[in-house]
Amino acid sequence: MAAIDSLTELTSLLESWEKDLGSGKDPIPTLTRMSELMEQETEAYYKMDPDPFDGHPRRPNCSLGHLLKAAFKNDTFMDKLMTTYMRGGSRDQTELHTVACRLLLDLKPEHEYFSASEEVETIVAKFFSWAEHAEEPLRSYATGLLACCMESQDVAANFKDHNNILVPIMLQRLRHLWNERLHHREEKENERPFGHLSKSARKSLDTAVPEINTAHGSSSLTSPERSEEHRSGREDARRTPTKCLFSRSRNDSLGLNECSNSSWAEMQPYIIGVSHTMYPLSIEMQQRLIIQYLTPMGEYQELLGYMFEHHAMELIFHYIDLHETTDVRLAFDALRYLASLLCHKKFTIEFINADGVQQLLSVPRPSVAATGVSMCLYYLSYFEDAMERVCLLPQHVLTDLVSFVLWLLECSHESGRCHATMFFIMSFPFRVILDRFDMMDGLRKLFNVISTLPVLNTETPDQELPEDDTQTCRQFCRLVSMALKKYFEGHLMIKADQIRRSHTRNEGGSPLNEAAAYKAAKFAPEVIQESLELLLELMPMRVYWEPVAEFDRLGGITLLLQMVAMASEWSSYAGKAETIRTALDALAVCATTPKVQLKLCDWIPLPDNVKTPAISILLGLADGEILPEPEIQKSALTVIINCVCGPAARLGGRFLGSSTRKKSTVKSGEDVLTTMWESFRSSNGIMVLLKLLMIKSPITDADGIRALACKALVGLSRSETMKQIISKLPLFKSGQLQQLMKEPVLQDKRQEHVKFCKYANELIDKISGKSARPNMDISLDRIRKADVVAQTKITYQEKELLQLIHEHLMSKGLQESAALLQREADLPAPVAPHPESLHLYSPSTSKFNRQHSIPSTSGGPLPTTPGTPGAIRLNIISSKVQSPQVASNRTQQNGSKTIKQKTEMAGVNLYNPVAGRQDGKQPTETSGVSLDKIVTEYLRNQHALCKNPVVICPTFSLLMPHQCPNPRMRNSAPISITARQLSRSVFPPYGGMAGACENRRYVYSRFRPVRSYRDSDDDGCFSCCAFTTCKQFLGLGTYSGELKLFNIQTAEESATYVCHNSPLTHIEQTQDGRLVLTSSSWGRPLSALWSMGDFFEMQHSFEDDNYMEFNKQSQDRILGTKEETARIYDITTGMCLMTLFDEDKANHYTRNRATFNVTDDLILNDGVLWDVTSGKTIHKFDKFNPHVSGTFHPMGLEIIINSEVWDLRTFHLLHTVPALDQCQIRFNTAGTVIYGAMHQLDEDEELAENTIKSPYGSSFRTFDASDYSNIATIDVKKDIYDLCSDMSDNFVAVIENQKLEDGLSEESICRLYEVGRLRDGEDDQAEEEDEEDDDGPGMDDDDDDEDDDDDDDVELVDEDDNQEDEDDDDDDNENNATEDSGDDQDDDEDDVGFEFEIDSDSTLDDDVLFELSDNM
Repeated sequence: MAAIDSLTELTSLLESWEKDLGSGKDPIPTLTRMSELMEQETEAYYKMDPDPFDGHPRRPNCSLGHLLKAAFKNDTFMDKLMTTYMRGGSRDQTELHTVACRLLLDLKPEHEYFSASEEVETIVAKFFSWAEHAEEPLRSYATGLLACCMESQDVAANFKDHNNILVPIMLQRLRHLWNERLHHREEKENERPFGHLSKSARKSLDTAVPEINTAHGSSSLTSPERSEEHRSGREDARRTPTKCLFSRSRNDSLGLNECSNSSWAEMQPYIIGVSHTMYPLSIEMQQRLIIQYLTPMGEYQELLGYMFEHHAMELIFHYIDLHETTDVRLAFDALRYLASLLCHKKFTIEFINADGVQQLLSVPRPSVAATGVSMCLYYLSYFEDAMERVCLLPQHVLTDLVSFVLWLLECSHESGRCHATMFFIMSFPFRVILDRFDMMDGLRKLFNVISTLPVLNTETPDQELPEDDTQTCRQFCRLVSMALKKYFEGHLMIKADQIRRSHTRNEGGSPLNEAAAYKAAKFAPEVIQESLELLLELMPMRVYWEPVAEFDRLGGITLLLQMVAMASEWSSYAGKAETIRTALDALAVCATTPKVQLKLCDWIPLPDNVKTPAISILLGLADGEILPEPEIQKSALTVIINCVCGPAARLGGRFLGSSTRKKSTVKSGEDVLTTMWESFRSSNGIMVLLKLLMIKSPITDADGIRALACKALVGLSRSETMKQIISKLPLFKSGQLQQLMKEPVLQDKRQEHVKFCKYANELIDKISGKSARPNMDISLDRIRKADVVAQTKITYQEKELLQLIHEHLMSKGLQESAALLQREADLPAPVAPHPESLHLYSPSTSKFNRQHSIPSTSGGPLPTTPGTPGAIRLNIISSKVQSPQVASNRTQQNGSKTIKQKTEMAGVNLYNPVAGRQDGKQPTETSGVSLDKIVTEYLRNQHALCKNPVVICPTFSLLMPHQCPNPRMRNSAPISITARQLSRSVFPPYGGMAGACENRRYVYSRFRPVRSYRDSDDDGCFSCCAFTTCKQFLGLGTYSGELKLFNIQTAEESATYVCHNSPLTHIEQTQDGRLVLTSSSWGRPLSALWSMGDFFEMQHSFEDDNYMEFNKQSQDRILGTKEETARIYDITTGMCLMTLFDEDKANHYTRNRATFNVTDDLILNDGVLWDVTSGKTIHKFDKFNPHVSGTFHPMGLEIIINSEVWDLRTFHLLHTVPALDQCQIRFNTAGTVIYGAMHQLDEDEELAENTIKSPYGSSFRTFDASDYSNIATIDVKKDIYDLCSDMSDNFVAVIENQKLEDGLSEESICRLYEVGRLRDGEDDQAEEEDEEDDDGPGMDDDDDDEDDDDDDDVELVDEDDNQEDEDDDDDDNENNATEDSGDDQDDDEDDVGFEFEIDSDSTLDDDVLFELSDNM
């Protein structure tokens, strides 16, 4: 009610002021009443005990805030107050100036209100003049307003000279006011009975300070004797035990003990302060206004001399002593002034030497002044030298210091908790502070700062909090995370030092020097990482580490995981990245213990009743999709590494310096690692790490992220299951890892790249099971040498080559030719070869030859690698991997030959794999250089690159590259289709081994477009297709939700059925042709079951299932898919029989499509295998892509998920087929051939973008279903929306859509391709003759298609260049049910003959062609 009355009265005063604005009425009474209202509400606001560091009230129920808002909202009044009422220099306006300044001071304007401008500078100049020369109270009001103005650095910089004059005056005035107050106090005490007895106990500052002449601003010392007496008094005070300055008895004497029975009237001056009034102006208020002005000035270095000259520190000590001040608000302002002075290192050191810490700890609590102490302590901890001096204080002082700060952590003021947390952030590196923090249960108090924050409450969303409160809570999360990071890093250094000492003692080494407890520990990233690795390696399995165990008991691990998960969504908070990173760094230290590692396998509750595995949270942050911050990715990877890379067997027993608690629940190290590996795998962690290995941005951090991801893979590769999976990935099968080892992403990050190469070599060793050669290590020095070699130009004299040719001619007996060459080239006379002259590739080269060879760095022979004829290439091999070739191109420059070497290696090792295999010995050194030896070595290295080299080879050619033929069996089927047909009588039924495979490759590499189908509607567009089981019609779904049936032979539209209101995405008909399923992209129902008898009518609708299919055998059930959930429906009743969903194992594929296997007893849903009978999960397959969920192989023994092929019996990864990446696959009816195409769908924007970028976005591919080898790629030059094969495998229908030039309309065609035939010349000629014929919009035959150029665009692409990417291991082929192991050996040879036999074999008889198709 009082608030409403004050606001109503202020509004009334403003209205009356506006009415009297031009009447000449005196505004002083109105302004005075406004000031009284403001001061009255300010006092009421202070009684609410707000945070003293909040400059402006922000509580909605605070009447002072409403008054301030109403005043500042009236722009006319504020402009008048700032301009007219402040100007003028006549004496009769002094009262108006005084009242205006009083009101403006009550309004508490922020420093932004005094933005630098010419008008504001004029007003500020008046403030300086009044503060220096005016009478009270205008002088004090102006001083208070200057305090607001000087908060702006721009304004303070503009009035630098004025401040240099005013600051010493204010310090003198402050001293004078303190003495005046003491005199008044003594007079009052003398009036009391027996007051003279206490007079001797209190001395005036006149005995120690100069007398102040306020008129002239000068001072003089009273006498040397009195100053000496004062100094001796201070020395006595310093020798007094410091305990009396901050003991509980001092608070008790003030009545501030927590158990005190004192009344609130007695405690109020010491807790929240006395009444707030500006008129009449008290001595305390004058001092407060002066101190408020000096506070922003204390930060400037040039004014620090005045503070020492006028003994500002001594004044502050008196002000913060509430025995003498009795006004806690004055003490608070003095503490703020002290905090600004503590910004200077010199003042801080003097403050500590003057027992300033003890003085701060003597401030009573709870009180407003105690909150002010928090800022001083934080500023005190900022300087490391100062903190070292603090740590050398007496033990009880340090104990009380930590106790005081811990009390601040639990105080009601947010700023006090904030400053206390920042104090611990700066002081945790000091051992003495850390030990006392633990002794006083500090971890629990620090944890409680964030444990009850609303933003971390999973049941209360952030939207219910005001924005200011939300930002404050997030700030506390950031600070506590930083403090926890420092806390655990401090204990990490202590524990690592203990383990290091124990290990050194056990090994008999010399003892290590222990760091002093008062010295700050260094938390460099390299030191932290080294300590983490030390703990993982040597810390006993069952050790009880008190800090981590206590934090886990409090629930801190779970809370930090919740924080990092929820903080990623704090879009409006700038410090979220630092919050997450520091929390992850704290978790990284905790994750060195097995108990916390197991904790990271638990499920973490999140808002909206969501639960997620802790390891999934870490993987999401490491992935970088939600929050692309490289530092966060590195921190998350560090936590993961600590969990999965620990030793399998740790030391047991009790570790010196730590206690152990034997619990039956603690598992062995191997069990913990197994649990972590399984949890990591179930959360699809391998996919995340593989993605991070390929990362290229941000370029400055890519190398570091790659190294950490590779290190995590090294730890995972110790699991046999993980090793088997990783060994089949393209990372190893296609040599991707070796390619990544060539060079760093950023050349300046070579050190990070060296680490990556180190971990990559370890990964190769663990996967391959072979140890690395000791002379093949990769180091920074080798990378530097390789970089030098790459930039080196190697030149040689042309006459030397002619001399070698001359010697070669002489050795062959061609004397005349040699003499002619010698004479024409002016060659010197031949000399005998020098006995010490060695081969060009020998380990040591003579001085003469060293000018023309690459320096050897490893002492081994330097081989050459084959290239184009006439060029010599040098092979510099990296450690344990096939290194990139060093290209050497011969160029002609100024009569000389130049070899330019280009290398992309991670390390240099000169090792010849060919020469090293000869007789098991190193190559012998030969003397002399001959052209024959050079050419022989060139061809030998060419032969070394053969896939299957043989000992006896035909004559090599210098003009053609050499390649040994692949091995073939005697009964292998011929490559030529004609020869295979002839050999069928000898090797029935297919003409030899792998004959069926060769027939499939022949037939399914040929596709001839024979017919096109168009929608009769002008704007119609096809979206999906399917052949009917009667083999007469082709069903096409449209964007309008219609199902249209076209006659296959005549291409006429036979029927149209309206099924949905959105584009159809899937059509499937039962084997008997009576029922058909349709699915759509949006709208309700999403799917429906229709009968196709005499009438086309809906049997059942399925509202939420976006994809449906029949079971394979009896077709009495329907399987529907809704996101990650699959449902089995009865086809008769439409009732749901079973729901298949497991949140714990869900992979969350974006295009999940549940499917039955061929026997209908298994279902693959969202990458999880289910048993239909029991409704339980059998196995979860690893996720390596975000979209495609997979399908069963018709042979029933394999599952294909995107590009990965899994064994259904062992759940092992058999091989990967990179060409199937992001393709929806279709099998032919026989199940022997796979059609793969990247479907273009508008609703999936991300996948659509990938389709456009992919080279196969407008083409479909065929694969042999027995070994997944590529057969052919058919480019249709348009986006493919769907593809289907007919029951006889003779035709393939492809929906081809293309945006027109206007970008709005779309051309849609369903094209029918005949399998096994190529377009011949007669078809092209007939098409040209009928090019102008138009048969109408309903149907088109390809011979007279008006869009003839589209048919001509169909292009066949051979797949020879992709054969090397396929997996052809013998152990994998054993799992294939229909083909021999020899099939894979013929792939490359088959492809070689394919290109040359297309024309000769394309004239085969139709009967022969279809016989081939039937026999496959």
